[in-house]
Amino acid sequence: MEIGQRYLMLFNKNIIKEKELSIHIHSGGFCFFTSYSQFFFDHTFTQIKKNSSFEKILEENELLNFERVNCIHFKRPATFVPITLYDSSKKESYLKQNVRIDSNLKIIENTTSNHEIKILYQASTTEEELFKKLYDNLTLTHYTKVLYEYIFKGVKSGNGVVIYIHLRDNFFDVMVFDGKNLLFYNTYSHKNEDEFLYYSMAVAEEYIPNKEKLPIIFLGKFNRYNSYYKALEMFLEKIEFTEEKNEIAINKDNFPAPFFINIFD
Repeated sequence: MEIGQRYLMLFNKNIIKEKELSIHIHSGGFCFFTSYSQFFFDHTFTQIKKNSSFEKILEENELLNFERVNCIHFKRPATFVPITLYDSSKKESYLKQNVRIDSNLKIIENTTSNHEIKILYQASTTEEELFKKLYDNLTLTHYTKVLYEYIFKGVKSGNGVVIYIHLRDNFFDVMVFDGKNLLFYNTYSHKNEDEFLYYSMAVAEEYIPNKEKLPIIFLGKFNRYNSYYKALEMFLEKIEFTEEKNEIAINKDNFPAPFFINIFD
């Protein structure tokens, strides 16, 4: 099936610019991205717990002085709540519908730029305090907000129902849009292509029963996921990608979300 340019016209990443720093918090460690470099610090790296030593290492790698710094959280899933239904006193109730609450973590709230959705997630206050001491101009964002903004700004009102998939190591995110309206969002774990197919096709059958007209668009195209693309193509005549540019040469084990490598927010 040829989806064509009807669906793929306006997708543009907010690429990291000079004097901007993007920090990714993953379960395995911290990723630092500038317009010219990438660094990874494993959570087992003991110097992270010693602020002065960590600050010195960042300084040695020119990772301290930036005009804008954005910290993107990947460690824990988020819950989306329409603003029309949102009550700030019920944050925990909203979150626990989809996420196991950890009383030791803080609930953080993001708002989409169109003021339609509240995004709730939990994060470590220790990590937040660490980076706030290092950067005065820090903003905190959940990665799903970045995904939502990227898709929302790129879609057209008359596109109809389209499924967008963000693949990363061990997890993938699905957002279903009808034009500019978000119909569905969820995150699934995957260990192999079969698990990916099970969940992605279940969503497809729910929202687009006619598989022959199934518009599925991946956010980016990356060599490490070629077997997943091929698995889905067994059921579809054609899948689409928002971009098919060459990947940045990195150690993929340290950077589990390749779509985000050069994104600021």
